[in-house]
Amino acid sequence: MNKELARIIGVTASRSAADLGHLVILLKEHCSEEERKSYGIAIATAVASIQTEVLSKIFAEFPELETDFERQIMAYGRPF
Repeated sequence: MNKELARIIGVTASRSAADLGHLVILLKEHCSEEERKSYGIAIATAVASIQTEVLSKIFAEFPELETDFERQIMAYGRPF
């Protein structure tokens, strides 16, 4: 994989994780406590999987992308 493709995949994975994380707000507003816990765990598992199975592999191969992502998160609150 080249660096630009890795960046595209990393940004898409980050967006996906963020979108999943935003679902927690909807769960709190519209679901029972039992549903919130169940789906909350499923969402957390999916977000963790994106981190460990996608982003960590990209950052291991292209450490400079991790630095870029961190810098953009600090400046703009997101890596894209």
